[in-house]
Amino acid sequence: MERLKISGPEPVRKTLENGISIFAKKIITPRPIPGSVAEHEAAHVVAAGEIISASIIPTGDALGTTRPVKMTAVAAAAAAALGYDGTGWDLFLTEYVLGVDPNSAKEAARSVLSGKGEEIEEVATLLQERGTIDQTDVNEAEQNIIDRKEGVFPVEVTINRSGILYSFTTTTFHGEIVFSSDSI
Repeated sequence: MERLKISGPEPVRKTLENGISIFAKKIITPRPIPGSVAEHEAAHVVAAGEIISASIIPTGDALGTTRPVKMTAVAAAAAAALGYDGTGWDLFLTEYVLGVDPNSAKEAARSVLSGKGEEIEEVATLLQERGTIDQTDVNEAEQNIIDRKEGVFPVEVTINRSGILYSFTTTTFHGEIVFSSDSI
């Protein structure tokens, strides 16, 4: 078995004993930088735990909306807890509809969101890409984070056997592709 480690964006080349060359490069798909509305809604999404939907498409006076499965003061106050703009309705809802002191709700939200910056960023990125997301997209965001941590990413592989090129895409695991030199 042969292993080829791909650790960054730079292409990697390996020549086998039989003269066959393997060339692999990470496929990098450009992703948008989340806007403030996407980040605001992502804070609500992550604090809620489970959502029906979230959107950055303006409706009425709202620049974005999040519909949690269960509305909690923590989810409502999440964006305010992280210092995002546009939280007037969120805090009104927290205090006058849910009956919770906004400062207490913000403190609880900060606790719930502690250490979840990467998840908020990934959810915000998907929101920015798609405009509207649901729980399936949130699950995808969580899987994207796991994949990054485990070195799972797509690569393009080109094999040069006696001047004939074969190309395909595959997925790494721990940043490696593994293949048998006999199968090439």
